[in-house]
This record gives sequence, C-alpha cells and structure tokens, in this order.
Amino acid sequence: MSTNSVPANRIPSLDGLRAMSILLVIIGHFGGGVGTPVILSALGVQVFFVLSGYLITTLLQKEHQREGGIDLAAFYRRRCFRIFPAAYAYIFIVALVSPASRPGLLYAATYTVSYHLNNIPPFFGHLWSLSVEEQFYLLWPLALVLGFQYRARIAWLTMLAAAAFRLALALSSLQNPTLYMHFTFPGTMDSIAAGCLLAIYEPRIREYCGWMAEYAGIVLALPVTALTMAVVCWGDTSLTGVRALNVAWGIVPLLIAVWVFLLVERRDWILNNPVAITIGVLSYSLYLWQAPFVGGGKHSNLVALVMLSACAVASYLLVEKPMLKLGASFNKRSRLTVRLDPQVVTSSRE
Repeated sequence: MSTNSVPANRIPSLDGLRAMSILLVIIGHFGGGVGTPVILSALGVQVFFVLSGYLITTLLQKEHQREGGIDLAAFYRRRCFRIFPAAYAYIFIVALVSPASRPGLLYAATYTVSYHLNNIPPFFGHLWSLSVEEQFYLLWPLALVLGFQYRARIAWLTMLAAAAFRLALALSSLQNPTLYMHFTFPGTMDSIAAGCLLAIYEPRIREYCGWMAEYAGIVLALPVTALTMAVVCWGDTSLTGVRALNVAWGIVPLLIAVWVFLLVERRDWILNNPVAITIGVLSYSLYLWQAPFVGGGKHSNLVALVMLSACAVASYLLVEKPMLKLGASFNKRSRLTVRLDPQVVTSSRE
C-alpha cells in the first residue's frame, strides 16, 4: 500500500479516479459508442456517479456534524458556481458555432437532456449525465435536511426504486428501454445512491473490510467484476431476458463503491501523482468539451485529443477556476455574516 502525501482538504485518490473515469469515457467514445467501447464509457460515467454521491454525502455529513445542520442555500450556491459557468459556456458556444445544435439548446440549458435523447443534437447528447447529477444535487441535500437520521434508509430505498423502475421498463413494450434504464435519473439514481451509502457506512466498512485494501488482487478484481456485470446487463435489450437483467444493474455501482473505498485507503501513486491529479482536476471540462472532437472522425485521434485538451484547459483557466474563486469569496462573506450576526446564527439553525 502506498502512503503518498495528499493535501488535507482533499480526499486521496479521488482526482486520480476522476482521471481514470474521463479516460474511460473518452476511449469509449473514440470507439464510436457501440459494442465494448460504450461499456467502457458507461463504466467511466458510473464511477463519476459513485464519486459524486460519496463526495457530496461526505461533505454534507461533516457539515451536519460540525454545524448541527445543513445550509441548503450555501450548498446550492456552491454547486451553482461549480457546475453552471463552465457548462453554460460550453452550451452557448456550441449553439453559436453549430446551428444544427440549437434545437437542443433548451434541453441542455435546463438540464433535461436525459429525457430527450431520442432527438437531442450530438454535441449535447453527453450532457445527459450532467442532467442526472443536477437532479441529484437538487434532491439529496433536501432529503438530508428533512430526514438526516434516515439517510441510509432513503439511499437503500432509492436503490430499490431504481431496480423497480428498470423492471417495469423490462416488462414494458418500449422498443428501446435502454434510453430510460441507463440515461434518466430514475434509472440511474442507484448509481449515485451507492456512493451515498459508501459515505454513510464508511467507518463501518473500514472496520470490517479495511483489510482488503492490502490485497492488490481484490482491488483489481472489483472493477473487472463490475465491467463483466455491465457487459451482461447492457446486452441486446430487444430480448426480454436481457431487459430483466438490468434490474440487477445496481450491483455494478455497489462494486464500484467498494473499489473506490479501497483505492482511497491505499493511496496508490498511480492515482495520486501530478499527472493523474491534473487530469482529474480538468475532468469536468474534458467531459464537457469531448463531443465536438471525439468520435466524429473529422480528425485523427491525436489531433482530436490535442484540440480537446486545449479547450478543456481554456475552460478551466478562464471559466472554472475564476468562478470557483468567486464562489469561495461569496461563501466566506456568508460565513462571516453568520458569525457576526447572532440573529442570523439563531435563524440558520432553526
């Protein structure tokens, strides 16, 4: 097990996992999005979903423990500064230079792409996952505010509800239920819930399963098993039997969640070196800007990667980073106001 030093304010290996995830997505999309490549992309997105659930739940639990409650307004404000600026910059630049994409502008801007994949323009199609995550950001913190002590039950019920939703689709007469099974919030919410469960049960998992981090064979077996399960579940959905297998899709993110836990415990150099961390930091912009360059066949893979990287770096330096700093300054002023105004302190905890 490696013991690399990681900044105190960052969870080890998460940036490296983001790097691994975005590389899987890009490799899958370079393959044209069919067959095995689409499974790689799907697995990469699943890791992103699990990481989102894990990180957000970890932060909100720490806030609840530290402050005695969760400040919803502050959470939504942080998410707005983190997610919206880079996404809207991409959306409107694409709409400006690609008239063919404009029919999907409303869906992209309102984070409802996941419900309109049948008629969404190609440059906006990948935003389905951002739609799913945004719906999670809206609902999960509210659920924690209303029922923090029942958060584990809520997460497990979410897992069951997603499986039931996929079962209903499997028994339906829809021609292509995969669009709803794997690309809408009801069909994929168990992927994020798996990350939430990891954060909720992390101390217990560390107590009973922490020993597994010492064995590289176990760490390697988990993603291989998850990929195998994904291949089995993501088969020919014209077959009723394969449709029914999608009910068990929730096992995939649960395996990924355990894998994430072990990697965080191990702190392996491969996920915590400067290159992996840099790609992880750029992963959001890389994900946003991939569609115009990856899988279109207009450029060689090398040229496409260079162009994608340039756009991602520009997005991060010109949009993401400045807006994150601006958001941090807003949060800092808000916390200072709470400390200085006793009435605000009282009302914020009611």
